[in-house]
Amino acid sequence: MAYVQKENKLKRSITRREFLASTGALYFSVVTNQIFTGSFLRNKQSSQTPNILIIITDQLAQKGVGAYGNQDVETPNINSLANRGLRFSNTYTACPLCQPSRASFWTGRLPHETGVVSNKANEKIPSNMTTLGEIFLNAGYETIHFGKQHDAGSLRGFTCIEEEEKEVEGSDAWPVTGDTKRDRDTTLKSMEWLSKSHDKPFLAVVDLNNPHNICKWVGFNEGPHEDVPISIPLPPLPDNFEIVDLPQRPLPIQYLCCTHRRLRQACEWSESNYRHYLAAYYHYTNRVDTEIGLILDALYSTPAGEKTLIICMADHGDGIAAHRMTTKHISFYEETTRVPLIFTGPGIKGSDKLIAEPLVSLIDILPTLCNYANLTVPSGLQGKSLLPWLTDQVTEKEHEYVVSQWSNEYDEAITPGRMLRTERFKYIKYLEENGEEFYDLTSDPGEKMTLINNPNYNEALEKHRQLFKKYLEETNDPFLNLSVYVYPKLRKAHPLGYMHHNQPLTVKFGQINSTEIHNFFCQVNPNPFNASINIQYSLPDSGKITVKIYNQLGEELITLADTVKSAGLHSVNWNGHDIHGRFVATGNYFCRIKFNGHILTETITLVR
Repeated sequence: MAYVQKENKLKRSITRREFLASTGALYFSVVTNQIFTGSFLRNKQSSQTPNILIIITDQLAQKGVGAYGNQDVETPNINSLANRGLRFSNTYTACPLCQPSRASFWTGRLPHETGVVSNKANEKIPSNMTTLGEIFLNAGYETIHFGKQHDAGSLRGFTCIEEEEKEVEGSDAWPVTGDTKRDRDTTLKSMEWLSKSHDKPFLAVVDLNNPHNICKWVGFNEGPHEDVPISIPLPPLPDNFEIVDLPQRPLPIQYLCCTHRRLRQACEWSESNYRHYLAAYYHYTNRVDTEIGLILDALYSTPAGEKTLIICMADHGDGIAAHRMTTKHISFYEETTRVPLIFTGPGIKGSDKLIAEPLVSLIDILPTLCNYANLTVPSGLQGKSLLPWLTDQVTEKEHEYVVSQWSNEYDEAITPGRMLRTERFKYIKYLEENGEEFYDLTSDPGEKMTLINNPNYNEALEKHRQLFKKYLEETNDPFLNLSVYVYPKLRKAHPLGYMHHNQPLTVKFGQINSTEIHNFFCQVNPNPFNASINIQYSLPDSGKITVKIYNQLGEELITLADTVKSAGLHSVNWNGHDIHGRFVATGNYFCRIKFNGHILTETITLVR
């Protein structure tokens, strides 16, 4: 059964010209990351120099794509790319999180090398680190990027088109957020650009958000609830839905519900709720597939279409209800780390071909495209070129293993971890209490039972421990010297099992010393799943009042009040989010109240 709304089918059936006409004129707001002088320029595109189009989806698990065997989702346009080319089976992200993954594949380097290990906005790649965009711009290519960035500076060399929102119809069961609205804008702008002729070969990126809309869907359906009925059968739960050996898993996995907001929101879901989650995920996947179809229509409407190498990929996957997990966070299971990677176009040998032999990392994309375009590959990269596989000239397998890394999302809990995948096995290591997992993916592809205490696998386990040490040495990964920061109450605060999550949020307060503003105190809403801080303050007379929250670096996180108040008692709530709606980490923050030129600063220590 295909999980697709009728609305999407109708929109997919209109022509590209009709689709563009229905939206009115398009205007580009251009942001150029950096300007370079190319080593050479071509006045007219050479027939020997193919174009390159990279189509990226956000949070698309390989297991959620029809071309990789999923019968419950409709992805006809991604499938068509796979039918015309090659798809790699064992492809892994360098980190199951947006920004670290993107900074990694745009530079061909692992997260510990880029220095981008979380989604925090202040993390940037080194200014002297070479990027894919710089390489191709210096070689005379027109380099342009549409859509989602979240790149930590790694899109240097691309002209980035500003991402805006277009209104898109949703439904009660499957509401749309900015992710879906921005995808429509990205599609329209890239279609217009791809429909034009170009004097130089191009490297174009169309970077789509969906199925990332599923994250907000989880928030909309937090806690026990009755799902909005849908007219199609619900997809089945995966056969690895339950974690039957949770006591044997590392602490970060046992209590993932305490550090991962989306899993915490789903902790009380029923099996039916999870099946609706899958239906919604497949719906948003179909939405992005529809956008991809329109983009391909625009490309193939011009002669350049047949001269363009197309890569279709995802930055990371999604839990898709395996191990009761939603979205992504901390874990390295197949659903979140294994992603689609499809190549089709000039020089690609074969059609509808699944390549299962090599281990592939997304850091392989940069050296692959450099080799494909006959450009010099930067030195010191861990990534390997896939060109021999694309051109059917393989002499040996390249990677002995591939690696994925984790640190944290927004400092809410720092739990460094590493995954090392070999041909048959997967070894996972967390610094927190030296947690380990070990899986035989040949006999247990769903990672249902960790083998860490199975004596029959002692030899294989020890081999992988030694291989992991070798990896750390060869890549200068500082993993063993990193720090763990997890507040104790985020561990062992409830019986094992995500459905038992019952963790409260508490807050401690410093001393108050002020004669200008008095009776300032805070208290916590007792609801453990939606705790908020109620900041009450008493004003001696009327005047302008501002209430702001700052972090320890003095950076403003959010303004809670900015208005004129009368004398007396007032209050404002802070729910622990910043201005972007993200949970802040545990730790010390400062509530600063400014009244008639006087400032009172109070320390608030958040403990989740």
